[in-house]
Amino acid sequence: MILDELVLHNFGVYRGRQQFNLTPEGPERPIILVGAQNGSGKTTFLEGLQLAFFGRQALSHLRGGGSYEDYLRRAINRAVPAEEGAEVQAKFRRVVAGQEQVFVIRRAWSVQKTALKEVFEVVVDGKFDRVLTEQWGEFVEDMLPPRIAPLFFFDGERIEQFADLHRSAEVIATAVNALLGLDIVERLTVDLEVLERRKKAAAVNKVARDAIAAAEAAVHAAEDAAQVAYAKRGAAKKLRDRREAQLERARQAFASEGGELFRSRESISEARTQVGNAIEGLEKSLRAWAADCAPLLLIPGLLAEVAEQATREVSAQETRTVLRHLDDRDQRTLDLIGGLGADPALLERVTSYFEQDRAVLMEIASASAYLNLPPLALGQLDLLLTDSLSASARTRDELLEELEALESQMDTLERKLASIPAPEAIAPALAAVEQAEAAFNAAEDELADAAREDEGCQRAVAAARAAYQGTLDRHVQHRLQAEDAQRTIEHASRARSTLERFRREVVRHHVHRIETLILEALRELLRKDDLIVDVRINPETFAIELRGGGWDAIPPEQLSAGERQLFAVALLWALAKASGQAAPTVIDTPLGRLDSKHRGRLVERYFGRAGKQVILLSTDEEIDGKLYAQLEPWLSRSFTISYDAELRGSQVRPGYAFAEADTLEAA
Repeated sequence: MILDELVLHNFGVYRGRQQFNLTPEGPERPIILVGAQNGSGKTTFLEGLQLAFFGRQALSHLRGGGSYEDYLRRAINRAVPAEEGAEVQAKFRRVVAGQEQVFVIRRAWSVQKTALKEVFEVVVDGKFDRVLTEQWGEFVEDMLPPRIAPLFFFDGERIEQFADLHRSAEVIATAVNALLGLDIVERLTVDLEVLERRKKAAAVNKVARDAIAAAEAAVHAAEDAAQVAYAKRGAAKKLRDRREAQLERARQAFASEGGELFRSRESISEARTQVGNAIEGLEKSLRAWAADCAPLLLIPGLLAEVAEQATREVSAQETRTVLRHLDDRDQRTLDLIGGLGADPALLERVTSYFEQDRAVLMEIASASAYLNLPPLALGQLDLLLTDSLSASARTRDELLEELEALESQMDTLERKLASIPAPEAIAPALAAVEQAEAAFNAAEDELADAAREDEGCQRAVAAARAAYQGTLDRHVQHRLQAEDAQRTIEHASRARSTLERFRREVVRHHVHRIETLILEALRELLRKDDLIVDVRINPETFAIELRGGGWDAIPPEQLSAGERQLFAVALLWALAKASGQAAPTVIDTPLGRLDSKHRGRLVERYFGRAGKQVILLSTDEEIDGKLYAQLEPWLSRSFTISYDAELRGSQVRPGYAFAEADTLEAA
């Protein structure tokens, strides 16, 4: 299918008749680029397309909530009378039975007095087709089923929720059930259960039938309440997701303004005070160290000389004491040797030895003495040289090293304090974060309340169904009136079991193909070719597991924000391929908050190959002049939507103005 034209008349922000020629030039240039600033009509373009094709069935994908009639009333441009109304029209080509046919679908509505009047018509090859107009729901179900339309018409910012591996399991489950038609199996299972109940109910008496009817009415009432609660929960979840995205953007803006430093200013000031106190304490320790023996570290050589002189003086004193005894001993020794008749030569040699020995000792004893240190002082000097000074030096080094580290910390803290923005400068961003947090918390509370209500309704439905089944069993177990009814019940039960086995086997068979398609898409989009080497999908829970180069499971938090968003794109791309539908791909806000590298990856690897026709709805901050140049080889047409304040509506003109603006700025 090729979408040739979309016309939006007084629809949403569009004033008057605005026409988009969307026919691509050929398979090699499939891209149509539509640029607009936020609030000018990008998302309205996507909603107009969904509304044209699916009408009431598109309500779950349209903004605002409420009923279909409420949405149509709100969708009329505010600057025109409600009686004038609005219109969406889509023209497309499709091959039917080997022949290409041109379809024009037109959906127009207006408010006449208080009633809303809607007109829908289908024109085929220039002729109004009444049958197709009346049976459009069946036709579009075969051409592009609404349940898989989100695989082709999607909001680039909303796919962030698919980047969560836990949330992506819901996407896989919904898509697989839709692609394989398993929702039909589920409806058939429910129909068989209804058939069983009717057969059982037909076999009991009036009293039993009344009890069963009451139980069945209770089931219907509980199911109706559950549907309302489920819709309320879905709306609350969408609101929570939107508030979460707004909070994240506010926090990022706050952080870029220095908000985290601002919030930690008290702790930084306290740390600065603590470090200052520690520095002051160290300086006191250094002064105490200097008041001890530290000054003596300046004269280690002089202290060594004093110790050496003191040692010589002690030695001289001891030697003089020895000499006083040696004179008498030497003379007695010589007399003894001479009295024993020793040889005169020996006596002369001994005498000479004694004289030489005393001469050496006398030289030692003659050393000058001017210190006269007592033994206690000499011991203290020796202790000072061998232990105290080295210990003092080590203490000095430790204190100085610790002081240097603290001064480095103080310098870092001073720089942080200097970079903290002023309260008046950060106040708007802080207020935006607080407002976003309050809105998010309120949305969280609303979602929690809706979830509790939904769960309570589901329990009530289960209880009502159990009571209904119990009522049937009590009245039917021994009162089946006909063999045909019994046989029908048994066959229906077996058929339900067979359908369940069929569903499991079909899912198991097709999950592997989806795994392969996701892995192929990831390899195309990710810059790190070895980051993900395998994708596994649990056929029961549809949980996705990614494996890295070492075949270890990759935790979701290990992927960067850009890689998670590329994973979401790869997931939708793979599911779109698996659907086998040749529908155009329409992406609102295609690049989201991707960085420049990941944006380039999408431009190079995805947009030109996402389908035979790819319509991109971009802001000026997404596809700029540089990315426009990369996109140009695949580009057929481009448009710019701009809001005219005087006309109170958006207008469309050919060309992508944001690329032109970038070119002028570069010049």
